[in-house]
Amino acid sequence: MIWESRAFRSRAFRLSWYTLNALIPALFDWRVGGRSHVPRDGAFLVAANHVALLDPPYAGACLNRECGFLAKKELFANPWLRALITAHNAVPIRRGGWDTAALRHVRRTLDRGIPVMVFPEGTRSRAGHFLDPKPGIGLMAIKLGVPVLPMYIDGTQRPLPELLLRRTPLVGRIGRPITAREVGRFPDDRDGYQALSRLVMDRIALLRDGGKDSG
Repeated sequence: MIWESRAFRSRAFRLSWYTLNALIPALFDWRVGGRSHVPRDGAFLVAANHVALLDPPYAGACLNRECGFLAKKELFANPWLRALITAHNAVPIRRGGWDTAALRHVRRTLDRGIPVMVFPEGTRSRAGHFLDPKPGIGLMAIKLGVPVLPMYIDGTQRPLPELLLRRTPLVGRIGRPITAREVGRFPDDRDGYQALSRLVMDRIALLRDGGKDSG
């Protein structure tokens, strides 16, 4: 059960969340687990694997509170698209890496009490397996000193008829957070960022494989 209206600050996000949470279980075999692991308040990052363009709204629907997500700066050039994604807490990031401006945007979003979703692989995996994680998720978590909530998603890459016929489920599994204390054990350098990113992907893999954190 969603935590009343306090879980949402944006009317657009609230409308989208309730719409998706009504439509997805009505149309598909939706299997979501681990929502109890989502912190009720406070700043944190959400880290999910990436398999399809629909992953950001789908992963947002799996959570039981409002979140933001990273979006390429190019998407903000179109005024209509900019209005839509900004209403859903999009955080601009330049193509090809992190910069101080992106980190500031993430910090501002977190300071508003809105978690930010990150895809550690950096791009979609089309080969059916995880890609090596980029250091970005580790950099953000260490620089900002926030927990990381791992999430495994699957099914969004499947053909629509297959999903509608319920031959394949839509899966969302949320694990226990990697705490700020755990994050603080990693050094604030490139090796530390990469090591933390690998830990995040290991936690997502554990959810994929049905490990103890799959809740």
